[in-house]
Amino acid sequence: MRKYTMALAVLLVAGATAGYADTITLVGPEANHNYQQTTNSPCVIGNPSCNNPAGFNFTTIPANPSGHAYTDVLSPTYTVSQIEAIAGSTAFWVGIDINQTEAAQTLSYFAMLVNGSVVSAFGNDTTGTPVPAANNGNGYADYLLETFNLASYGPNATVQFQRSMPLANDGAEQFFIIGAPAPPPPAIPEPSTIALLGSGLVGVARMIARRSKA
Repeated sequence: MRKYTMALAVLLVAGATAGYADTITLVGPEANHNYQQTTNSPCVIGNPSCNNPAGFNFTTIPANPSGHAYTDVLSPTYTVSQIEAIAGSTAFWVGIDINQTEAAQTLSYFAMLVNGSVVSAFGNDTTGTPVPAANNGNGYADYLLETFNLASYGPNATVQFQRSMPLANDGAEQFFIIGAPAPPPPAIPEPSTIALLGSGLVGVARMIARRSKA
């Protein structure tokens, strides 16, 4: 089960101009192996085990970073059309695979920049949000960042991702794109529901027949 959902709108100030960033929601931990980096979509920030297709690069981060923190790490620059081709849509999630020892790790910031400006962000206080690992195995999403959307931008607009972890240790984390799943199919009515619907239709037919005779 998803144990908590946390979101915080981030107000960005560039000089005297204030810009609003869409709120991104952190969901998790994911208890099951639902999303795996090598079978879903590629990393934008990750470790050497990321399995990206040709032409879609990622920023490689070290294990056990200096000072046990990653600060303002940026992904390579992509285009909207590249992201859409990878995700299968202009809407997508970012999965987080946490690699760690028993010590806690924290995520304080993750953002998407379009044409150099932050348009979507997850943020917290300077201590960050605790993100303990939930899934053993390489590349499984322990958390999801939902939902990024590029529908309002042209295909050649540039896209980058930025993230900070004030406390990190052990193996380097992976941040990878996941195409947002389609809505679940409509539920199939139970037999009792179908029978009730059928009897209602029969009743309507009888009323119509009576009126036509009158």
